[in-house]
Amino acid sequence: MNFRAILVLLLGINLTACVTFPTEESAQVKILWENSVAIENCTYKGTVIGSQGHFYDYWLHSDRDMVWGTLNELRIKGHALGADTVYLYQPLKFLGSVTMMGNAYQCAETQASEDKASETLDSTSLPSQMNSVSSQ
Repeated sequence: MNFRAILVLLLGINLTACVTFPTEESAQVKILWENSVAIENCTYKGTVIGSQGHFYDYWLHSDRDMVWGTLNELRIKGHALGADTVYLYQPLKFLGSVTMMGNAYQCAETQASEDKASETLDSTSLPSQMNSVSSQ
């Protein structure tokens, strides 16, 4: 094989792109869009950016695969920040790629501690309310 054929082969291999696959941990991270009520009691962890595709290789992958890879990248980065939820911004429009930004939040611990606090409050305040009702 001559040098030119090897060079073309190597360039072809370098131009092929990969799509990001989820990890076991990142599969637990939820992606939310236009549901700000769901993050009201969550703790902000940071901003994450996910992007798949390039101007030179976008034609090798379907839009669906690039969106899927972008969402997986957001989940992975959100998990790295200690988040369990990513709330997406409006997607950015690029020719030949998919790029999304979002804020990463930890919601499960916040929700669990609020549930526990309200449960404790309910269990301590209920008997006194019952006593006041029964004494009337």
